Parts: sequence; structure tokens; C-alpha cells
Amino acid sequence: RKPAATGEIVHTSREFMADEAKREILCIGFDISQRIAYSKKAWEFGKKINQIIDSVTDGFYSLDNNWCFTLVNKSFLDIVNMSRQQLIGKSIWEVFPDDKNYKYPRLYRRAKKEGVAEKFEDYRSDLHKWHWVAAYPTDDGLIVFFKDITERKIERAELVESRNKLSAILNSTSEAHILIAPDYSILSFNETAKQNTIELYGIDLKQGLSILEFTMPNTVDQFVSDFKKALAGKVVRVEIPITFPKGQKRWFRIEFSPALAKDGGIIGVVFNSMDIDELKQYECGLEKSNEQLRAIAHQQSHEMRSPIAQVLGLMNLLKNSPGDVEIMEHIERVAHQLDTIVHEIIEKAEEA
Repeated sequence: RKPAATGEIVHTSREFMADEAKREILCIGFDISQRIAYSKKAWEFGKKINQIIDSVTDGFYSLDNNWCFTLVNKSFLDIVNMSRQQLIGKSIWEVFPDDKNYKYPRLYRRAKKEGVAEKFEDYRSDLHKWHWVAAYPTDDGLIVFFKDITERKIERAELVESRNKLSAILNSTSEAHILIAPDYSILSFNETAKQNTIELYGIDLKQGLSILEFTMPNTVDQFVSDFKKALAGKVVRVEIPITFPKGQKRWFRIEFSPALAKDGGIIGVVFNSMDIDELKQYECGLEKSNEQLRAIAHQQSHEMRSPIAQVLGLMNLLKNSPGDVEIMEHIERVAHQLDTIVHEIIEKAEEA
């Protein structure tokens, strides 16, 4: 390399050839500045590519047509806990098991053979990890992106288990439960709610439908009013009679309560309904029994007061007649006590 007249650095390459007959040395020079510049740009470009690849949070590696690693990024090295020296130039089947119990050997080969991308989830028992994998075939081999989804799989499994438990609890209760979005669309429901809807409307309750489609026409306004109160954070409880298609009337206890997210925000309304018809019938029967007892007590008390009044009247007459005054006074005291008892019976009957 040497400076040119313009001040730029010129890179040259020389070849020397000896001519023994003439005892001369021939020197041929080549300007390789452009080639050097291209090489430098290629090196800088490759460095940038490596930096970009290393900045990708997903794992990345490329394989050549012989299944050897040609490029890996830092995320991939962190996931598998290996170094570049352990991987570059080695066959993937030397490093990771070519085992039919895993999906990736079969799907990698199919992607390369058929020229189609393959996306899948695979569990590596040797690493105790779940991976999401996307493999893309190229003319030079295979490019693979993947990420560790172990935590997500564990969370999903726990969520499914929680949902199954909650579903089992909700479906074992006689109460109907429906989760409703602010726009009145149905988000979820239990088996009792589904059966009640079929019995009332003859159609299945389905997610995504409006709950207003399953509300009695004459109760829509009240339903909307109570629903909005629940969206505002209030709990609304009412007891209403519902008439079924066959004319049967049953009482239900309805509750609207706000559905809260983890951060405390209201994400919808929980609608609960419980059949309280038997309780209502019991209350009605109890009220009828109380009325009958009040009537009997009133009637008996009046029937008892009539002879008492007669006794008291006779006592007044006897007081003015000669006789055993002490006996007369004793009879009078007993009569007054009996009259007091009758008054107490009347008062208690009226209070009941």
C-alpha cells in the first residue's frame, strides 16, 4: 500500500518473474484497492449482520446442506448453554440427538426435502425445556428460529388446571353463572346457565352472542339498568318470578356483580341466578300457617273471654250476697289471672 497523488491509499499486489536467459526479473503490479475496499465492506456488513442476529431475542442458527452449523446467535447459545466453538462446523446430529422421540429431526428433514417451512413445539427432555421452532429451507441449507417457551407452557398448564377446577365447581352448583362483557356479549357460562336457557328459550347459550337475546322482553330495561350499576362497581340483588314457556312460574334470586381484573379494573359483569322457588313456596306456606294460627288464637281468645266475663259478672253479684267472702275473692283472683292470660294471647297473635 502507498499513497497516491490524490492522497488516497492505493493497495497493490506484485508478481515477480525471472528470465534466466536474459538475466532479468519481470515485475507486474496490480491495483487491488477496489478489491480491498469490497472485502472491507463485506467484512463490515458481515459484522453488522452478526450484531443484528445477536440482538434478536429468539434463538437463531443456520445449517448448511451437510447439516453443519454455520451461524449461531447469542440467544441460542444462552438457551443451550454452549459456545460458538462447540457448534460452528459441527453437524447438528453430533451435538443434539437424532431421536425419533423428538419432532425436530423429522420436521427439519421434511422442510429441506419438500422446501416448505415447518413451525412446531417440541419438548427436549435432555434440557427439560419446551421450544417453539420455525425452520425455513434455503439453497444453502436451513435457517432456524426458536424460543424457550417452558414458562409459558407451565403457566398454560396451570391455567388449564385452574379452569378445569373452576369449571367443575361451577358446573356442580345449582346456580347459573354467566360472565358478560361491557358490550353485553357472553364470555363464559356454566352448565346450569346453559340448561336454564334451553328450558326458557329452546336455544343454546353461546359465547359471543348478546345476553340481551336471552332476556325476557318485559325485563330488558331493568336488566340494562342493573347491568350498568354493576359496571359502575355496585352489586345488585333482586328476586323476580319468571314464567316458563309451559306457563310454569318460578322464583329466582338474581345478582349482578362487577368482574374484576388483577389490577382491580372492571372487565365485565358476573350474572348469577338461583332458583328459589321452593324457598318462596316454603315462605308462603309459613305465612299461611301464621295467619291460621293468628285466626285460631283470636277465635279461641274471644271464646274464652266470654265465659270469663260471665264469671266476673257473677262475682260482682255474689259480693253483694251473704256467703264465704274468702272463697269469692279467690275465685275473682283466678278469673282476673285467666283474663290477663287471654289478653296476652290476643296481643301475641296480633304481633305474629
